[in-house]
Amino acid sequence: MLTTLNLNSLQDRRVYNRLVMLNKIAGGMVAAVDPDVYLTSKPQQRTIKVKTYFDHTSSNVLDRHITNNPRAFKIPSAQTNQYKNSFFVDTLVL
Repeated sequence: MLTTLNLNSLQDRRVYNRLVMLNKIAGGMVAAVDPDVYLTSKPQQRTIKVKTYFDHTSSNVLDRHITNNPRAFKIPSAQTNQYKNSFFVDTLVL
């Protein structure tokens, strides 16, 4: 029936909707949830240096793009199974 209606599986739809909700929360579009309370930004870890030679400077493809993901969040440590299956921990692990 899913193939005849051209639908994704229920599991895929749930993952998609969780990610959409997380994006809305991070963007401040959900008034009931303050993103600063629940989401902690991950520190930037990656730096890229351009190689320079005596006669030419290489052009790295990544120089023209963002080298760090500004929307990366720290995954909170979870001690109990209830917290491991909570919305933020479970969605950030995806």
